[in-house]
Amino acid sequence: MRFMVALAVVSSLSLPMAVAAEAQTRLPRTSPAEQSTDQINRRIQQDQRILGVEQDVQSKSNQIRQNVDRDRLFAPRYIPPMPRSGCGPGRIC
Repeated sequence: MRFMVALAVVSSLSLPMAVAAEAQTRLPRTSPAEQSTDQINRRIQQDQRILGVEQDVQSKSNQIRQNVDRDRLFAPRYIPPMPRSGCGPGRIC
């Protein structure tokens, strides 16, 4: 008999806790307006990521272009060899 009373007391205390825990884990449904807002926010974040990648590509392209221009500006010029004295065009030396 004591066992039955103890079991009844324990079950009466644990059952409301289980129900309360289950109720806390369930989330309320999101409204259509909230779903739309979430979708818009996701699109904005995606657009920002794409914009960041495009800016990185543009920056790298500009850096490469500057390097090429600098290399062309400071590249050694071809200087034709000077003719030796006494050897002019059409002469055999």
